[in-house]
Amino acid sequence: MHKISFGTEGYRGIIGYDFNFSTVERIAKAVSEYIRENKGKRLLIGYDTRFLSKEFAQHAANTASKEGMEVLISESFCPSPVLSNATKGLNFNGGIMITASHNPPKYNGIKFKSHYGGAVPTEVTNRLSELIAKTSAEHMQPGEYNETIDIKYIYRQDIERFIDRKLHGGKRLKIVIDPMHGSGQGLLSSLFEDLGHEVTEIRNIVNPYFGGTNPEPVDENLAPLKKAVLDNKADIGIALDGDADRIALVNEKGEYVDAHRVFGLLIMYLVEEMGLSGEVAKTVSSTEMINKLCEHYNLKLHTTKIGFKYICELMQHGNVMIGGEESGGIGIAAHIPERDGLLAGILITQMMLKRKKSLQELVEAMYAITGRYYYKRKDLHVNNSGTIYETILNNKERLLNNFGSYEIDDRDGCKFIFKSGGFLMARASGTEPVVRIYAELTDKNKAGMIVDEFIKRLTAITGETK
Repeated sequence: MHKISFGTEGYRGIIGYDFNFSTVERIAKAVSEYIRENKGKRLLIGYDTRFLSKEFAQHAANTASKEGMEVLISESFCPSPVLSNATKGLNFNGGIMITASHNPPKYNGIKFKSHYGGAVPTEVTNRLSELIAKTSAEHMQPGEYNETIDIKYIYRQDIERFIDRKLHGGKRLKIVIDPMHGSGQGLLSSLFEDLGHEVTEIRNIVNPYFGGTNPEPVDENLAPLKKAVLDNKADIGIALDGDADRIALVNEKGEYVDAHRVFGLLIMYLVEEMGLSGEVAKTVSSTEMINKLCEHYNLKLHTTKIGFKYICELMQHGNVMIGGEESGGIGIAAHIPERDGLLAGILITQMMLKRKKSLQELVEAMYAITGRYYYKRKDLHVNNSGTIYETILNNKERLLNNFGSYEIDDRDGCKFIFKSGGFLMARASGTEPVVRIYAELTDKNKAGMIVDEFIKRLTAITGETK
């Protein structure tokens, strides 16, 4: 019986190896026990488009039902924010989402959402890990579960309060949606079509192999979206990750607009167009442009460890109106304390319509406030990431030679903040055997160069790259 520990908000493993029906059964039992401990009994279950996700969801539902839970399951695959929204809106005591988000196709996983529709705090994931360790699987025969609910319909009704139909009744935008074969397919495109826009959707069939590309909306994975935007002479391209809680954009020129800029534009929209006030939260690996925007609008900024659960906690117990992370997850507290790529895409188009500006013009307007920053991230595959921080700290002079003087922020990984501006950061992934190397500088060419040189030096020291 292998060990199962919840990470920042759930568990992921390789299908058929450390993620299988026994894994799902043990986690579903532990979740049921946790809900009972907290005097609840209602559980909602959703799933994405990965291999066996529906069957895993049905097995979780059967298991939880046998444990005394009142269980409903999404009638079809759905985005994670749709599951989170319904968990909160329909007063469930918790939600299980079968997904491995942006991970490679061989992975699947489980996210657990609390009654408020967001990720649970560390003490809850620790408790779930304790309960799972005490739980064994009975190896029940997987079977169908027929108590279903249309939570996509509920999401469409709830999201209406953020939609300004008068704006959408003006100019008709040409929009390309790229759900990357994930669970966002069909939903955002239908929302935009209902608002009167001309929509093209690509990579919109269920393909558990994701066409050979990880369903992560980063620059190197979005060549089909860039081409579709140019071919259709579209105003904007919107990319969603495998479970549609992350977003990236492509502008009218077919150029990638990363999540940092999307996050910044949404802050501008909330403050200037919606008249909202409050605080902002970002993860430690996110762009310094958010700092500049907060200074400009006089907004208090919180910087957290990586993992949206830390932002969720601030939304629950503070005055944070928006939070975002480098990987593309952006959440707006007035909706749910959770990432939502669908809502982010809608609000960006409303900003374009309100200001009568192209996406690139909006980004340029943001640069007028923040200045230009250039960001680079590469993933370094390693055999053992457990000692990577010790290796970096013990060899920091060699690794950062000629990069300039710096200060160290070690709240999550190793972040070297250069006194001349910008930063370099290394952090082991919580879901994959990789170390992520990030850099942001005001010089476009140097950001990539510093990442490549750091990886070269680190590889020479560790000798453990795959």
